[in-house]
Amino acid sequence: METVKGPVAGPDGLTASGNTFYVANENTSLIGSISVERDRPVGKTSLLGAIFIVVNACIGAGMLNFPAAYQGAGGIHVGILMQCALLLVVFGSLLILALCADIRLSPSYQDVITEMCGGIGKILSEIMIIIYTFGSCVAYFIVIGDQLDSILTFIHGEDFADFWYMNRKFTISIFAVFIIFPLCIPKNIDFLKYPSSVGVLASFYVCAVIVVNYHIYPPPTAEIITKPQSWMDVFSAIPAICFGFQCHVSSVPVYSSLKKRTLGEFTKVVIGALTIGFIAYTLAGVYGSLTFGWVVCSDVLLSYNADDVPVTVARCMILCNMLTTYPVLQFCGRLAIDSMWVTSWNLSSEEAERRAKPRRIIETLIWFICSLFLALFIPNIGVVISVIGGLAAVFILVFPGVCLIQFVLKHSAASIPKQRFLIAIGFIYTALGIFILGESTTQSIMKDVMNGHQQSGQC
Repeated sequence: METVKGPVAGPDGLTASGNTFYVANENTSLIGSISVERDRPVGKTSLLGAIFIVVNACIGAGMLNFPAAYQGAGGIHVGILMQCALLLVVFGSLLILALCADIRLSPSYQDVITEMCGGIGKILSEIMIIIYTFGSCVAYFIVIGDQLDSILTFIHGEDFADFWYMNRKFTISIFAVFIIFPLCIPKNIDFLKYPSSVGVLASFYVCAVIVVNYHIYPPPTAEIITKPQSWMDVFSAIPAICFGFQCHVSSVPVYSSLKKRTLGEFTKVVIGALTIGFIAYTLAGVYGSLTFGWVVCSDVLLSYNADDVPVTVARCMILCNMLTTYPVLQFCGRLAIDSMWVTSWNLSSEEAERRAKPRRIIETLIWFICSLFLALFIPNIGVVISVIGGLAAVFILVFPGVCLIQFVLKHSAASIPKQRFLIAIGFIYTALGIFILGESTTQSIMKDVMNGHQQSGQC
């Protein structure tokens, strides 16, 4: 290993001086990368706190849709197999993003894409981040409304909507304005590690309720689907799975906020977060499917009786989860909007920082109002997930695949055979992501236009 200190030319044309180091070691890893070690900023997020934030970014609205996704795909076995396959891909892509983020200590997803793919990649990533995170925020508001309706039915009865102060549009708006909006204003997201831990516990309580109720409820009168009716059904679960495991946009800010920002530390975060997510999704998907069969709602909690006390508590818990998850996704979308604004007006770093606070408030307010307005008129989360679930494949597969190719070409010191192998992996990631995006989007359009065959998720 050779370590150089002092003014030298870096591997990417940068110069280093003072406390800046370039360390080259072709035998340290498969990639054999030349890494750039700068004066790394000291973050505030601990390992456990980072795991909670990443898990909270995953688990939530997606978990409620897994039983319907399993049944739509052709049964539990097919759903779990698809989930395991995508989980491996998700793990690899998260590490690719962290590796690429270390080149210039990028603080956000779009900064990583900019560094690796240039200006066009920057624009595309920012547009897609805005669309995806905005759609996710709309889905979270819809879930909040679903849970509030069921809770009010439990408290007051079926006629609760006759009173204006318990009307769905009013209750969602009240929760949004007085609880969610204040959480969206802060500049950083590290404070969310505390409420995020509550959200993770809430998700596991929901899983426990789904499992226990399977043993309490009578066998489903509806058929439990055990095999796909056509080969296309197999892919119908992909949007929900991608939506459920898409934590990539928020993972880079989390990585940049770690107290110990190293690839090894982040690997621990990824393993912990994905393990928790896999357990939660599998429990919810399997037992939700076994309880209700193919008639399970797109939000599984809506399939239960409104007067069920443990389920009502679960609805309260998932409501808490949504209240803390929305700000994380909104933060990532706001970063993308702010980056586009600064670039469009060609603001210097000093000018951008001086106007950051009022700009942040305006961006947050516009985002909040627009997402809330749409959520008040969209009927269920299945509609949103079918649209943006495929887009999640772009963040999970396409961009990380392109970044891996660029990293190998620009920054890797690996041998030629290893470089070719890694470039091939990058192409596989990219091609698979494009296929999933096209296939899921096509299926969504076909079901909306042709009204498809009757399946789960119709509540």
